[in-house]
Amino acid sequence: MNVLLIGGGGRESALAWKISQSPQLRKLYISPGNGGSIDKSIAFAKKNRIDLTIIGPETPLTEGIVDKFRKEGLQIFGPTKAASKLEGSKVWAKNFFRKYSIPSAKSYNFSNFESSLDFINNNNPEKWVIKVDGLASGKGVFLPNNISEAKVILDKIFTKNVFGGSGKNIIIEERLYGVEVSVFAFVNNINVSNSVAACDFKRIYDGDLGLNTGGMGAVSPPAFWNQTIENEIRNNIFIPTAKAMIKEGCPYSGILFAGLIITSSGIKVLEFNCRFGDPETQVIIPRINSDLLKIFYKASDPNFNDEIFIDINELNSLGVVIASGGYPEKFTDGKKISGLSSKNDDLNSIIFQAGTKLDDESNFYSNGGRVLICVGLGDDYEESRKIAYNKVSSINFDDMYYRKDIGENRSL
Repeated sequence: MNVLLIGGGGRESALAWKISQSPQLRKLYISPGNGGSIDKSIAFAKKNRIDLTIIGPETPLTEGIVDKFRKEGLQIFGPTKAASKLEGSKVWAKNFFRKYSIPSAKSYNFSNFESSLDFINNNNPEKWVIKVDGLASGKGVFLPNNISEAKVILDKIFTKNVFGGSGKNIIIEERLYGVEVSVFAFVNNINVSNSVAACDFKRIYDGDLGLNTGGMGAVSPPAFWNQTIENEIRNNIFIPTAKAMIKEGCPYSGILFAGLIITSSGIKVLEFNCRFGDPETQVIIPRINSDLLKIFYKASDPNFNDEIFIDINELNSLGVVIASGGYPEKFTDGKKISGLSSKNDDLNSIIFQAGTKLDDESNFYSNGGRVLICVGLGDDYEESRKIAYNKVSSINFDDMYYRKDIGENRSL
């Protein structure tokens, strides 16, 4: 099978690592970034006789790459443009949740600075979360502690237009308290696979302080994960969502990533994403025994109507992101990295590259905010954590930064 993987981050690095292990694979092509224009991707797929295209990032999905590939008779893994609204528009998603009684926090929609600030002024800001409507690379969620902070956030969104079109509308959502968990399942129309779970660490500083990032580390499975929780999520969230998407006229096909929170009043949806998470992918992929390429192929066929099962091992997996100093705000690229090899020879630890570049002399340099993720695999949490941080200690570049507490404080 000839495969085209679109995307060039740590998530795609992990997917490529796993796909390369499949006996079904003949040749793997990787298109970095968002894969350029959709038309160029289609032309490449035709020229190179691609049997399956797999989409890593969300932007091509919300732009309709799946629809256009299928129109050309090309097999592709991922949801259609209409189905991708689950991630592409938080306003659409919240209306969908209300319509089909998918458990989530109450929320209100706003489209200008004045009305949203008026709401905050008349309600305790500590009880609310501000979210931009569109895609924001994991950086469009804010938890103000007071009116002054809320005003600065709303000013960035509506006046300074920091998020462009993604910030034309916002939701202000009830702040929920509990433990957050990322849960992934393959969905094809009504068929929903078993799921695999991880906890990620979004804030930049230890102790979950500072700005939200794309993710500074992750663990899988969560310490609290069990069959009872998985069944509740499957029966109350995944299956009702799959059925509702069919009713909406946009059946879902692809990976469905549910960002959930386990509260004292039940499990609720914070958001849906229509692709694999980053850095969650890097810790869940090493736990999958199944031939992932086979699953991708089955789940990409709109006419496939059978059970999809993921064989998941019992290993504990923990990943630590190494970032450029200053991330998620201003940072400097081009720092030479020592201790990094193009091979992953250690069976118990893996380094997935995200923001790196290679020169003509095989030297690696930083080339992004999140540069690498070091993953440790062990029989228990302590072993996987020790292995991951030992791997981190073998890497060095100027002004590198990582959290020291990945894996801590994620229990019910």
